[in-house]
Order: sequence, then structure tokens, then C-alpha cells
Amino acid sequence: MQNHYEIIVVGAGASGLMAALTAAQEQKKAHRPVSVALLEAAAKPGRKLLATGNGRCNLTNMNLENARFHGDVQLAEAVLGKYSPQAVIRRFMSLGLLCREEEQGRVYPNSGQAASVLSVLLSHLEELGVPILCGQKVERIQQESSHFFLKTAEGIGFAAQKVILAVSGKAAPQLGSDGSGLRLAGELGHSHTPCWEALVPVICQSSDLKAMQGMRCRGKVSLLGDGVVLGEETGEIQFTDYGLSGICVFQLSRMASEWVQQKTVLGKRTGSLVFSLDLLPDVSQEELQAMLQYRKRILPGSPATEAVSGILNLRVGERLVRQVLKDTGKTMAELSSHELEKIAYGVKNACFPVKGVQDWSRAQVTAGGIPLREVFPDTLESRCTRGLYLCGELLNVDGDCGGYNLHWAWASGMAAGKAAAGSFPKKQGQKARRKPHAANR
Repeated sequence: MQNHYEIIVVGAGASGLMAALTAAQEQKKAHRPVSVALLEAAAKPGRKLLATGNGRCNLTNMNLENARFHGDVQLAEAVLGKYSPQAVIRRFMSLGLLCREEEQGRVYPNSGQAASVLSVLLSHLEELGVPILCGQKVERIQQESSHFFLKTAEGIGFAAQKVILAVSGKAAPQLGSDGSGLRLAGELGHSHTPCWEALVPVICQSSDLKAMQGMRCRGKVSLLGDGVVLGEETGEIQFTDYGLSGICVFQLSRMASEWVQQKTVLGKRTGSLVFSLDLLPDVSQEELQAMLQYRKRILPGSPATEAVSGILNLRVGERLVRQVLKDTGKTMAELSSHELEKIAYGVKNACFPVKGVQDWSRAQVTAGGIPLREVFPDTLESRCTRGLYLCGELLNVDGDCGGYNLHWAWASGMAAGKAAAGSFPKKQGQKARRKPHAANR
């Protein structure tokens, strides 16, 4: 049959490209004909990969730890433990990609371009003769006997003995993600957990946001559920007209998304969710009060709204002071010690109640997916449909900013590709040769 391959990979994103390349290399290593094809719905492969790390492609992170992942983390250890950051770097070095480590353990291609990563993957796939068939959106996968039969939206049929499903989740639909992989897996017997946006800007309730939009401040962000700290991150906070953004907000946004969808956080019922910002994390509230008292003494005629001028971003500082003072027409000399205390407290505890999150088009990652209990942990082969392998964002594993999500894509792609290629019985004449006896050397 035309369009028949031993292995078909559905989805030419990061995990799919790595799975196809690994499978083809394993076939070649085993002296088998390379019989792998990649089917991609978009017009070009790797569109989402090109957008990662603001186009720089944060490949992995040297500080890999389970706390940086979410979902079925314990079950993912079988893959994460086997494919370390060093293993991922060696993998790309073997492909001819030079990598370098930057701040906080983040690893990038030395070129600083995601295009370099995509280029080496595509070059090796071409060298191995793996076709990447773009514009082929798979609408149906059926298993009959020992084969899978795939039908695309264009009505083209494909057959394979093994299928690796590497379709991304729902995040960034403008780059081709539409959640169709969950449907295809569902038709082959799989379930999936609720899915929500992760690494996404958060919508907050505050009348001051428009006045602060476009401003950036370094600070500590705490997410409070019913007044209890659920998580904390430090970094640059970006104020928008609708809420908060920036990496430190992204790291906590997964919990905000869950709360918006289910009114739970980490599975626990939660009534209110609030971002509390400490915009001066290196200075205690007492030290800040002393600074304000000093400012009152040396600049008594200065407007009270400029109380934190020179300490914080001007526009942000003014809005925080206005939140605290009932009479904003006062001078510094007219501020009481209690009012200075309230200003210091407001700088250290600026509260923004969570209202929602931006939609899938602004999300970088999908939280949730197919439970890892439905696949064999070391091979990622489906327990529901043998011969089917799952990898990447489709599974219920997602990571923080910093290269963790791409690391999972590479690791799971390598695991699925190697297992799929290694699942074929050896042909006659392919038995491993015995080493010659020492006496015969």
C-alpha cells in the first residue's frame, strides 16, 4: 500500500520532531530500512518551537527537579530520570548544535536562535530520508489487526504498524494547537484530565491597573488562597490594563487558571484568590517607614503622592500611595506616622484579586492532559491501544518557565521514538554478533 510506513509520527512540534528523528536513527542503527513519516497539520513544521524563549529556544535547564513540573510528576520520573539535562545537551551536540548555559541554569543554542534548533532537526531528518508531510491534519486513527490506518482532512490515507501521537495541547492555537490530539487519543481509548491555561497573563480586579499599564517593577509575588500563601516567585512584574504579567506571574498562573475553571487550587476548594506584591523585597517594612520619615523631614513641602518617588517606579508608586491616602492633596509634612505606616504596608502588600486569565492564545502551555497511568512509564506506549505511543504536551505533565517544558518534549520524544523503533522483532540475519574469543583474536 502506498503511504505505508513502519512508524508514523503525528505532529511535527518539538516532541514529534525528536520522536521521528530518534525512531529513524534507531532503525538505521539496527540495520533496518528507515520507514518513518511525520504528518503535520500546519503548512510548516516546528512553528511553536520557533516561538519558544522569545525566539531564542530555552532547550533545557541544568537545575532540573521535580518541583519544577506539575501533573503526573511521579510517573514522569521514569522518563525524566533517564533523560537528564546533560543527556539532552549531548543529544543536540551530536546533531551539531552548540549549546551554552546562561543564568539560572537555562540552556540555549549558542546562536541564540530557535531557528538553529529547528534547522538541525530538519537537516538530520532529511538526511535519513524521513518525509515531513505538512498540511496533513489527521482526522481519524483506527487500529485493525496489527496496523493503524490514518485518514487526513484532505481524505488521504496512511497506514503504519506503530503510531506516535505528538500533537500539542490547546495553548497558542494561532500556532496550530487545537486540542485535536486529545480527541484522537480519546477515540483510541484514552481519557484526559481537565485542561487549563498555564504560563499565561492573569486578569485582576483593580481600578488602578490602567494607570499603571506598561510599567515594570522587580518584586516578590505571592499567590494567596483564602489568605494562605500558596506560592511565591521573585522577578520582574509587568502591569497591564487588565492585570499582571511577567515570568514570576506566569509561574503561579497555573493555579490561577485552575481556580478560574474549578474554584479549586491544587485540588482544594478555595473561596478567594489574590496576588500580593512586595515591590521592595530587599527592604523591610520598618526600614521603608524610616525612609519615608526621613523623606518627610528633608522634603516637607513635597506632594504626599510622591512619597515613594526615588524608591519605586514613579507611576506605580503614585498609584499605590493614592490607594492608601484619603486626602491626596496633602504634603509630606502633613502625613501622620500612621499614614506613613500604611504607605509602607501598601508597598509591601499591594493586593490584586484574581478575576480570570487570558485565553488560550496567550497561554504558552497546556496544563492537564492524558494521565500517565494510561501509558507504560518508561516507553510511553499506550496501555489502552498497544502500538500507540504518546509524548509531549499531550500528556499530563507541564513545567515552569525556564526550559522545563521543552525538556519534557525532548525527553518524552526520545523515549517514545526509541521504544517504538525497538518494538519490532529482529529480522533474520540481524542477530547481534558474538565477540570473537580472545584466543581467536
